[in-house]
Amino acid sequence: MSNSTARNSNMDTTRLNRYGVRYIAREISGSFIHLGVLLISAGKIWWINAWVCIGLVLFYQILNAVVLTKLNPQLLNERGKLVQASTKLFDKVFIAFYIPLTLMISIIAGLDAVRYEWSSMSFGVIVLGVAIFVLACPLGSWAMAVNPHFETTVLIKEDHQVCTSGPYRIVRHPGYAAEIIGAPSYPLILGSWWALALVGALVFLFVVRTALEDRTLQKELRGYKEYANITRYRLIPFVW
Repeated sequence: MSNSTARNSNMDTTRLNRYGVRYIAREISGSFIHLGVLLISAGKIWWINAWVCIGLVLFYQILNAVVLTKLNPQLLNERGKLVQASTKLFDKVFIAFYIPLTLMISIIAGLDAVRYEWSSMSFGVIVLGVAIFVLACPLGSWAMAVNPHFETTVLIKEDHQVCTSGPYRIVRHPGYAAEIIGAPSYPLILGSWWALALVGALVFLFVVRTALEDRTLQKELRGYKEYANITRYRLIPFVW
């Protein structure tokens, strides 16, 4: 969840529990699943782009887990629970589309860039993908570090307050902004134009999710309407 509560005093005393460990393990195992899908669809085990891409993702996941274990362990614990009873219906639908779509992007990338070579990218474009990935990661980590209720799914809890610190002073959904900025980096690093085309659908999903979550927060989260009057933009400053 990209907008919810402010930092509280419990964050300094909370420790990583089994749910937090489960979340970290789930993220890392998901990356290895995508690596397997990429190599199988490519029909080539030594596809350097795939290894570099997943290597970058794994490095970020481990570094982010270390940072959050220090700064916001409660968030890791909550994200380990994935879909909860109070998760909004539209977010359950989002997950139902998100998971197969990301797998499809990996499949298409392998088929396109290696097995059938439907398209190709220059080395410069691939480097651009790495640069985009590196730039997007700190924004996502920053949002997670300051917001102890950056849940995996959209839900409102009794102790929620509006988070107005860090990147939330710039846009109301910095986590989704980071996802959208970073989404093209994956197919660019892999060198697949066809996979990049599918990323358009992924970006669309996040834009819809942002709109629905923002509407939910304005209805259900105390103080959010006032916050929205101050921080006017959802994802892109001066645009939306």
